Formats: sequence, C-alpha cells, structure tokens
Amino acid sequence: MPALATTHSLNDYLKLPISRYREQLKQGNAKYIEVSYTHRSKPYQYSIQLSKSACHYGGYRYWWLCPKCSQRVSVLYCAGMYVCRHCIGANYGSQLQQPIDRLFSRADAIRQRLGWQSGVAHGIDERPKGMHHSTYERLVNEHERVTAKIWQQTLDKLGCTS
Repeated sequence: MPALATTHSLNDYLKLPISRYREQLKQGNAKYIEVSYTHRSKPYQYSIQLSKSACHYGGYRYWWLCPKCSQRVSVLYCAGMYVCRHCIGANYGSQLQQPIDRLFSRADAIRQRLGWQSGVAHGIDERPKGMHHSTYERLVNEHERVTAKIWQQTLDKLGCTS
C-alpha cells in the first residue's frame, strides 16, 4: 500500500535542475556552480560541485554532485540546502497514490491520448488522425478494462457486490 498523503512529495520542494545552467555550462569547463538564495528568511551561499559524463555521439552531459551524499543527480531539491531526493527522503507524487487513484490517472492518460474529454463516461469518438487502427483499438480496450476496474473497486468499497 502506498504511503499516506501526509508523506512529503517532491512537488513540495523547489527544484534546481542542471538544465537551468545549460548556457553557462556551454561556456567552458565548469567544476562547480555558485548558488545564492534565501530560504525561510535565511540566506544561503555556497558552491555545488559538478560532474560530467561523455555522451555516445560526442559532447558531455553535466550532473550535480549532491552536497550531502555526493551522488550524481540531474535535479536537486531545496530543503534549506539543495540536496538530492534521496537525502530529503521524499517520494514522487505517483508513489503516494492509492490504487484507485492510479486507475483514474491511467484512464485520464488514455482519454487524453485518444482526444476524449475528461470523465469516466464517454461516447464513441473517432480515431485520432494519424493513430494506427491497432493502437486505437488497444487503447479503447484498455480504457474499458480500467473503467471496469474503477467501477468494481467503487462497488466493492460501497459493499454493493455479492
């Protein structure tokens, strides 16, 4: 069973993606980035060490080295200091979803891909332009299976099943 909603999600923290410094990193061979900010009325100023790895088709990809554990990551999260998600101990939002919420999320994703409006009920719509017939049929069938599970879980919760 997923953790309760009282557990912190990564959405609760400010993010510092390495991509924010892409242009600055193109300039030269950086070993660290200086950060300066205020968090909860307390000023912070320090440097975060960088690492880089070679890409298959040339060039390099830069990574943060977490100031706390030195793990190589692409995003740091602000918990006073910027640290990796492992040091914060927070989960992704999807890890905190209950099983019924996962079903609703999957149904919404399918509806969006098919160009249908949100909601459990839908009419027979046309296949989206450019979508292969077999893909359309597979998504429609999956949507029917997911909505059937949603209805079944709802009825089970209400005690309406025999």
